[in-house]
Amino acid sequence: MPFDKEMGYRVVESLKEVAARHNATLARVALSWVLGRPAVSSVIIAARKVEQLEDNIGAVDLRLSDDDVQILDAASDPGVPYPKWMVLQLDVAEDPRSKVLYPERYANGGPWKDLRGTR
Repeated sequence: MPFDKEMGYRVVESLKEVAARHNATLARVALSWVLGRPAVSSVIIAARKVEQLEDNIGAVDLRLSDDDVQILDAASDPGVPYPKWMVLQLDVAEDPRSKVLYPERYANGGPWKDLRGTR
């Protein structure tokens, strides 16, 4: 799985910004943010020290503002990854190869009716 390092840096910087607002650790903010996702029912935490465990558990009580969530969402948004961008494009794009290879077929608008957008 490819990893976008620049996005990783953006996420960490955004976590730092939000953590500073709440006087919290990056881990606590990250866990709170993940817990607030509608599709997430649980998170797995890990700690080597009791202090880390307590900090992780404290994420349940951290309330992020809408602005905080928006900052973190924007920093972590991957866009539309492949192949979804390609599939979405099929509904609006037209393959130009036919017109280039067989221009005579398209002299009068082409032999096929364009059914895109009629669903």
